[in-house]
Amino acid sequence: MPMQLLISSDDEDEVWLFERTARQLKKEYGHTEAEAVNLVNGYYKKFTDPVFCSSYDLSVQTAEFFHREESLSMADRVQFYEAMGNAPDEQAFIQWQRARRLR
Repeated sequence: MPMQLLISSDDEDEVWLFERTARQLKKEYGHTEAEAVNLVNGYYKKFTDPVFCSSYDLSVQTAEFFHREESLSMADRVQFYEAMGNAPDEQAFIQWQRARRLR
């Protein structure tokens, strides 16, 4: 899958995780490959940026966070924050994700 992800190519595991996340966005939410890659890149750029994160009183997300979340949960996060345009709010995300999983 030829993707232009922002993730540093020296972390192959992280690149692989985000490739899987983009695939999951296509499968679960019907995004095209280009849309999925753009959404992943937008999410990654925001949530790894110390300035963005501090403006929402968040910790910068790290490779450890991404790997702990796995591709399915990361796809949900990317959908909620990037595709749906929600402001960072962990409680709102958790409620949305739980409601979605109960369907």
